[in-house]
Amino acid sequence: MLEPILIGLSALLWGSLWGYATLLILLVNFKESDSVYAYPMQTVLDRFVESLGLGWLKTLHAMQLKPLRQISYALFGAVTLGVAFMLWVLG
Repeated sequence: MLEPILIGLSALLWGSLWGYATLLILLVNFKESDSVYAYPMQTVLDRFVESLGLGWLKTLHAMQLKPLRQISYALFGAVTLGVAFMLWVLG
């Protein structure tokens, strides 16, 4: 009975991490292209992490472009591997 709840919670956690990593990559792309959407995206990400009590992540959004790109791509790759591993184990 506990197993479906744990599976649901882990799917929710991995899905949230994957969504956050995707939004970080979008922020990098907006900053690279000097898009007018870069500042609103950074503001939305700041408010999102602040609402979750993770305000320390706001410094990540304000980083220079090169380290931000490396961190966001690494996070996206790690989360994608984690999701694939979870699906492999559950399958």
